[in-house]
Amino acid sequence: MTGLRKSVVAAVYPLASGVAQFNGAMVRAMAETSPVDVISWRRMYPPLLYRGQGIDTSSPGPPGPDASFTLDWLDPRTWRRAVHRVDEFQAEAVILPWLHPVLTPPYRYLLGHMPKATTRVVICHNVVPHEPVPGFRALSRAALRHADLLVTHAPHQREELASLGLASTPVLEAFHPRFDAMELAPGPSEHERAAERGRHGNPDLLLLTFGSIRPYKGVDLALDALARVDRTLRVRLVVAGRTWDGGDELRAQAERLGLNGRVEFREGFIPNEEAALLFGAADASPLPYRSASQSGVVQLSFAYGRPVIATRVGGLPAAVDDGVDGILCEPEAAALAGAIERMARDHTQLAAGVRVRTHAHSFHRYCKLLDDAVTELRQ
Repeated sequence: MTGLRKSVVAAVYPLASGVAQFNGAMVRAMAETSPVDVISWRRMYPPLLYRGQGIDTSSPGPPGPDASFTLDWLDPRTWRRAVHRVDEFQAEAVILPWLHPVLTPPYRYLLGHMPKATTRVVICHNVVPHEPVPGFRALSRAALRHADLLVTHAPHQREELASLGLASTPVLEAFHPRFDAMELAPGPSEHERAAERGRHGNPDLLLLTFGSIRPYKGVDLALDALARVDRTLRVRLVVAGRTWDGGDELRAQAERLGLNGRVEFREGFIPNEEAALLFGAADASPLPYRSASQSGVVQLSFAYGRPVIATRVGGLPAAVDDGVDGILCEPEAAALAGAIERMARDHTQLAAGVRVRTHAHSFHRYCKLLDDAVTELRQ
């Protein structure tokens, strides 16, 4: 192996975390050329804020990676043990994904106490949170200022870092990689797919919104849009994911709009096998976000060969090639309704376009860019 020795401090399967799939795929790509040691979490967030964290063994995940499930947000002794493990491994680089300012306490310690010979790399899935909360920007800066290299997935994130006073920190402008279908749970058989579509009445277009349901993700906009879609088109929407807030409001909205029979809510954490069935049966994934850095759901949908409808916010336009592998529109109900009708017309063409860009956005290329940037920084 010729690549840099790396420690990766990140959630991986079987942790029930949305970013665990990303981290697992990244580590597997790294491990093909580099020695990699993975330090994961027993508890990643304070329990009062996020009660759904934990191990999910309800369905098999992809193989590996091997990891030490060491870290506990509430126990600084585990932070020290993680730093000691990085030192023992003689890592040339340590890589941590940044998701939310609530991670600031352990991240400040971890980044601030790493061995001097270790380059500290932070992958910014979100530079700042989608829902503004007083003090969160200061917390983000307090953690990220300890990084030697910041990795972004969308052009606007450089400006967000500069707004935190981090313009002088080196930045690698990368991309959100596309998952390979082999990284995911096996897709459904044709019989299973047909049965799932039959359960929905074999609609002209079956749409899936997937992942945690939060206000910035605009599920309410998708419901308003569905109510505006031409009724001669038989369109059905599945809303699948853990509800953070607003679940009752969304159901009441669907009833108020007369969408009974056209929307199904599947609330809760979605295991890998169920996700494979949902994506396999669906025709496309709407992402009606009001704001976004990037979205792993775009790449997850692409991995299953499904085009997307995404709003022109944040980094989503950089991930979707309008008219090739998806449709871009403004974050408003009328524009989304038009995009849904366009998807019904152009679905076959757009699904074929999904396969075109896979190699350029692979995890292998992503890891090569990261290795090159760290190597240049260490010279």
